[in-house]
Amino acid sequence: MSMCLSGASATMSLDTRFVRVLKWTFRRDDETVICELGLTGDDSAYELRIDPPWNPAGTTTEIFDDAMAAFQRHGMIERILVQEGWSLDKFESQRVMRG
Repeated sequence: MSMCLSGASATMSLDTRFVRVLKWTFRRDDETVICELGLTGDDSAYELRIDPPWNPAGTTTEIFDDAMAAFQRHGMIERILVQEGWSLDKFESQRVMRG
């Protein structure tokens, strides 16, 4: 019985090293905008990262207390991009190792 518990414990600790990240790739002509949504490193909030080609500073990160607010913000950004001629090229759901 204790072997099952230790095995389950090892599996759980392995799984906590990974986080699910949702990634949207938008394209317009030869430009690309990538939006990623995932949990922060300590699982206390949601991070929405946006990497637009027009921002010389690079990736912008916005932090949200709850998933609904993060998805609402992503929806706002997506609507603006589509109105400006961008289209969704790809959507991915990835399990990535925590940084």
